[in-house]
Amino acid sequence: MRVVISTSASVPIYEQIKTQVRSAILSGDVPTGSTLPSLRQLAADLRVSVITVTRAYNDLVAEGLVRNEHGRGFVVRDIDPAIATEELAKRVDTALLELRVAARHARIDIDEIHRRLDEAWRSEADD
Repeated sequence: MRVVISTSASVPIYEQIKTQVRSAILSGDVPTGSTLPSLRQLAADLRVSVITVTRAYNDLVAEGLVRNEHGRGFVVRDIDPAIATEELAKRVDTALLELRVAARHARIDIDEIHRRLDEAWRSEADD
């Protein structure tokens, strides 16, 4: 699991960590039963305070995505597939909003967007 933070972003660092770890869990990149990086390790890797990582992980515990096991650390819980599907749908919605902004800047109309999406969709199906 790769976490990237931006110290210049308006979003607090603990939120950036929480959002990225949540996304990795719900997308299946970090499977059920996996242990998250230790508090100290992730803090050292990101060059942030252990308190910052602790807050992010504790929020994930409160959301029911991970549990804190004594001697083992933070472990990914079994996730309801409906929750994972909802999270992935949110990611699609976000990507579509970003696409709309980029298309407008590039002066690409909706018909061209549809054509390109159909083409991308078909090429994915061929893989």
